Amino acid sequence: MMEDIYLEYMIKKRKTGGQKAIIATVIAAGIVLSGAMLLAIYAAAFVLAGTQYGSFAFSIGLVLIALLWYGAYLIISMQNVEYEYILTNSEMDMDKIMSKKGRKHIVDFDFKEITICASIDDNEHNHDYKNVTVDKTYDIVGDKNGGNIYFADFTQDNQRVRVLFQPTYKMISSAKKFNPRNIHILEN
Repeated sequence: MMEDIYLEYMIKKRKTGGQKAIIATVIAAGIVLSGAMLLAIYAAAFVLAGTQYGSFAFSIGLVLIALLWYGAYLIISMQNVEYEYILTNSEMDMDKIMSKKGRKHIVDFDFKEITICASIDDNEHNHDYKNVTVDKTYDIVGDKNGGNIYFADFTQDNQRVRVLFQPTYKMISSAKKFNPRNIHILEN
């Protein structure tokens, strides 16, 4: 009798050029908008000087600038993404975690039902990776330059699905116990 398996693995997603551009754009826009708002605040305070509305306009302007930077913080922090892989016996669940707060389920599958799982660098099996057409691909890789990228093909809702992921050696070798014929571990 096989003992139960439960493994969790978190992998931080490396920021793409697009995400870095979003961060830079948000910061630049925040600086420009803050400067424009400060000018508007001082202009309003000057025009309304000596009235009861002068200090009120200044206070409202500062609150608006604070809200602007809070929004910028939220947008920037949403670019911090981690993936969580959870292997429970033969079942793999994969979630996306944004800013260590929000969680979104991406995909789950059973290693018993996959047609193939192998490293994309495995010369013996990468013809399946390169030459098999799939209907849907889930890219759940943290760092494309980090190596150890595996693909798993399976059928879900009459569609051929592929998941790209970066499991630990322990995780992939534990999954292999459930489907030794279709799971191929690249030995380094």
